[in-house]
Amino acid sequence: MQHYCANCKTYTKQQYCPLCKQKLSEKADSNEYYPVYETKIQRRRFAQRLTLFIAIFAISTSLLINLLTDTNKFWFLYVLGPVLYGLLFINHTILSKAHTGSKVIFQVIALSVMLFILDAASGGPGWSIHYVIPFLVTLATLLVTIIVLRKPMKWREYIGYMTTMVILGFLPVILFLSSWSTVLWPSAATALYALLTLIGMILFSEKTMKNEIVRRFHF
Repeated sequence: MQHYCANCKTYTKQQYCPLCKQKLSEKADSNEYYPVYETKIQRRRFAQRLTLFIAIFAISTSLLINLLTDTNKFWFLYVLGPVLYGLLFINHTILSKAHTGSKVIFQVIALSVMLFILDAASGGPGWSIHYVIPFLVTLATLLVTIIVLRKPMKWREYIGYMTTMVILGFLPVILFLSSWSTVLWPSAATALYALLTLIGMILFSEKTMKNEIVRRFHF
């Protein structure tokens, strides 16, 4: 029979916890922990599938109504963007056990796609590409930088995500050069911040991390 230490959340066959040395009186079956864990996974998967079904239902229903009522204007795009973003927000950001850096990157991409769809649906002048997407990329890069500065020990975990954010920082400039965007200063500011972030990563990181950054960017 195994004993359970509520303090250290560990199981042991000894009467005293090997970590805190506390005498153990609570007993638990050796297989008790695993069904609870499996139940949590099953509930999370069910919630993700339910969210996906609701998203598919909402998009398909709005598309059908749009096609049956007015084919001159595709207003279902106003439903498509927010629903797709909500699907990723719930399934990946809330219910998923993904890394924080991954969640930040996916949030930037999802928000950018949603706002671009809404912008295109409204026939606007491209405010999403001109201003919002560069601002989102800058904000996300800053957020990941703050996380790394607050927890230096996690620098190695976040280097891949930092590298991705730096690369995304030059995306608005590419959009401007390809004439997708016609406003230069937001794209230039985002690219400058990405460049400064890269320089800071190289200057203030340890030697091993510098080598890793150089290897990733092929300097």
